[in-house]
Amino acid sequence: MIPGSVAKRYAKALVEVAAASGEQEAVARDLRAFADVLRDQHTLRQVLANPSVPRRDAAAIVREIGTAMRLLPLTVTFLQIALEGGRLSGLDAILEAYELLLDERLGRLKAVVTSAVPLDGETRERLRRRLATVTGKEVYLEVQTDPGLLGGLVARIGSRLYDGSLKTQLARLRDELARA
Repeated sequence: MIPGSVAKRYAKALVEVAAASGEQEAVARDLRAFADVLRDQHTLRQVLANPSVPRRDAAAIVREIGTAMRLLPLTVTFLQIALEGGRLSGLDAILEAYELLLDERLGRLKAVVTSAVPLDGETRERLRRRLATVTGKEVYLEVQTDPGLLGGLVARIGSRLYDGSLKTQLARLRDELARA
């Protein structure tokens, strides 16, 4: 893993270059896809991290995978630079920093919403509009399910938490009854 400040420097450089070419969103998709491959392919991760594998061979592997995945040339070049700098193992941190910088640049926020049951499209849209009204910014949702919430939902936007879950409401009621 790489320190957050290093991940931010790599992400900032990439977001600047991607913005200049108008490829910010596509680069984010590419990075997510490549990070998923690295997470899923333990052997690939080991080969790319192995110092005994010549860097040019590792870079060729990244290039071939990028071509097979139809990644943008900008993304492939960035991945090779990260590999060369020994930072490819920190791709998840770079991706997270990249997404935050991109959202900031585009004036939007990501809301991570967890609900007890899957949300239908209409409910997602109403929730997205409501959160946009509350925050005053464009909001996009990343939706997860957790049956442990029992009902309702929890939304996290940055460091702010909006908890409307039945589990939390029951816990509050229990605490109030215990104090009474």
